Amino acid sequence: MTSRITDPEQLKQLLGIPFTPEQTACITAPLAPHVVVAGAGSGKTTVMAARVVWLVGTGQVAPEQVLGLTFTNKAAGELAERVRTALVRAGVTDPDVIDPDEPPGEPRISTYHAFAGQLLTDHGLRIGLEPTSRLLADATRYQLAARVLREAPGPYPALTRSFPTLVTDLLALDAELAEHLVPPETLRAYDSELLTALDGARLSNAELRKIPEAAAARRELLDLVVRYRAAKRSRDLLDFGDQIARSAELATTRPEVGEILRQEFRVVLLDEYQDTSVAQRLLLSGLFGRSAAGPPTGHAVTAVGDPCQAIYGWRGASVANLDDFPEHFPHADGSPADRYSLSENRRSGGRLLDLANRLATPLRAMHAGVEALRPAPGAEQDGSVRIALLPTHAEEIDWLADSLAHLVRTGREPGEIAVLCRTATDFPAIHAALVARDVPVEVVGLSGLLHLPEIADLVAVCEVLQDPGANAALVRLLTGPRWRIGPRDLALLGRRARLLVHR
Repeated sequence: MTSRITDPEQLKQLLGIPFTPEQTACITAPLAPHVVVAGAGSGKTTVMAARVVWLVGTGQVAPEQVLGLTFTNKAAGELAERVRTALVRAGVTDPDVIDPDEPPGEPRISTYHAFAGQLLTDHGLRIGLEPTSRLLADATRYQLAARVLREAPGPYPALTRSFPTLVTDLLALDAELAEHLVPPETLRAYDSELLTALDGARLSNAELRKIPEAAAARRELLDLVVRYRAAKRSRDLLDFGDQIARSAELATTRPEVGEILRQEFRVVLLDEYQDTSVAQRLLLSGLFGRSAAGPPTGHAVTAVGDPCQAIYGWRGASVANLDDFPEHFPHADGSPADRYSLSENRRSGGRLLDLANRLATPLRAMHAGVEALRPAPGAEQDGSVRIALLPTHAEEIDWLADSLAHLVRTGREPGEIAVLCRTATDFPAIHAALVARDVPVEVVGLSGLLHLPEIADLVAVCEVLQDPGANAALVRLLTGPRWRIGPRDLALLGRRARLLVHR
């Protein structure tokens, strides 16, 4: 069952969505590379799903010729469901599979890392990567890194941090090198030059004197990274950073792989593109954009993102990928890709958007194509903004909790209220204040959950069982509600422990 769509008005009726002119322009854009700068709450996922319906419904592509990539499994699942539902709702695909042996095709929606992993499985032999290579889970990564650290001959006089911290630093440096495609020898040469340049310089304050210390520690840590990578190779193991780095190598050195994928997927949708790393950009542009091996492909790649919402710079993401998309994915004639914008926010009232736009003015000025958000027609005066400057942190939490309790008592559903905090350390106090006022609370995110007292106690038990020398976790348990050992007894216990260790 295939429904032929002939004009945007028909698409609006089939999906039951009153698309704005901006959204319609993005949905019906020709089969060519373009970037959509989508502001917060502007309906980017709806637009991506509708674009798939438009392209399939107008007969330009088949459903299985669409590739969609995003960051998390949750986001990939949501996008896949939105696309599948939109195709069925528009009558483009049949929800009932007539022939189980030959089900109808559907778009392939995946995460960036899963796509890279499948790419290595299918084509890794082209760069000498065995198909038997296994992906490391996070826990196994830590175990292998800890083993490398324990077996390293040393000495490493500049590495003075605790063992768990060094393991974390080792994995972080390895991941950063992979995400930026920087070979260890390049970083080693850079640090050596930096230390030589600083050797005769006058470092006038404590912050400047930390620079050579950090460079020396990183140079020693780099030796451990090289050993960690050798351990992975000897065991045929890969981690997520290796997947992206080796996939980028494959995409940039084997043009035949890009030809195969461009024939398989005529349309590519890239979600949250502002949070892609250098290696991910090289992977995608090598396959679908301007590769080093040949002329621009002009492939139909749609990248969607917002440079003002870039949050993953700490793990190698580069917002420049979104800004420079027109040059990385040009038209077949070499001209820059087109740029579209989505700026109508249907999630927030006009008063809140006015405040947000004022705060974000300097940020918008730094990036091309970013427009101020505007409310939906008729919502210009919706919403309210209240600001409180209170003497103490405790009074601020009480004011916040009282305000939310009043909203709940006057009819607002708790599920419609969100509290955003700058750091997760505020979660326990806010959670306790709301619970004390009988307001239902859900702490979103594992980091926030770990700060709840009962969960923190369980984590402390696990830390002490794994490492009897985890003093901070042990003190938490001993002073907690179960044992309630006071300061004087803790001091006696500490002296006794030192005596036993000495003996």
